[in-house]
Amino acid sequence: MNDCSLNEKRIINKNELKTKWVLVITLFTMVAEIIIGYISGSMALLADGWHMGSHALAMALSVLVYWLYRQDWFKEKFTFGGGKVLSLGGYTSAWFLVFMAIFMSYESVMRMFTPVDINYRQAMMVATIGLVINVICALILKDDHHHHDHHGHHHGHDHAHPKHDYSKMTFTPIAEKKHEVHDLNHQSAYYHILADAVTSLLAIVALFFGQKGYSWLDPLMGIVGGILVLRWGIKMVKISALDLMDAHETSINQEKLKNLVEKNGAKVKDLHVWRLGPGEVACELVLTHSSNQVNLFKEKILKEFSIQHLVIQMDEN
Repeated sequence: MNDCSLNEKRIINKNELKTKWVLVITLFTMVAEIIIGYISGSMALLADGWHMGSHALAMALSVLVYWLYRQDWFKEKFTFGGGKVLSLGGYTSAWFLVFMAIFMSYESVMRMFTPVDINYRQAMMVATIGLVINVICALILKDDHHHHDHHGHHHGHDHAHPKHDYSKMTFTPIAEKKHEVHDLNHQSAYYHILADAVTSLLAIVALFFGQKGYSWLDPLMGIVGGILVLRWGIKMVKISALDLMDAHETSINQEKLKNLVEKNGAKVKDLHVWRLGPGEVACELVLTHSSNQVNLFKEKILKEFSIQHLVIQMDEN
């Protein structure tokens, strides 16, 4: 395992540990609020306790995804190690956010037409507790923005009928910018906590002014929070869906890669670049009129770009 892979593994392990801590804190808060709410008769505490359960479920899903990502038997089922299970976890969690936002907005609109009496003091206490817990969890989950250079391993092939599936491989250039480990499972978990923190803050603002007679602010802030969470959820759905569907790796300048090869005497017939998983990109390169220069192109490409899976195929047709 190269230094790059070790670094990526450390980051993923660190993200997993962060998520586990947040899951423990969320579960503890949920149980405490439910028990205290039941004993005191506070429906606000009970409701927030069960609301915490939805976040505990999202965190549990993220922890499960990390566990699968580490299992050898799971990796062996996939051609490139199943690294995209983290993107699948992010995609699923993002839909949780979308549905939560829709439900939040719907309930807020209904409250505008059918307002209910609010115990402002009790609701403020619950919202403040929620905000403090979510800020702590958000700080735990906050991305450290680890960037690093990739000098990965490669697989060069010069046969006409390769055994690999060439529709799935990518690149990463060291000369252009430092690459980031894209852990969408971690990113979606962070959005969950951040969304709840923002909605708690909006609730506190609405409740504060509600005590002064602006009761209409409560459902309005619910709608504002719902729209904000919906935007974050849709953003995560798009990002993770593109990754799952093998979108082009945008950190790679494919034109620069093509020029590098062609100025050394080859013609690029086909080029595919995309991400396989966190910190893993691959490339399939089909060249013509240079069947005796495979090693030269490997050397040139690896010197300029950092890749994990490189496949070069020669086509004389």
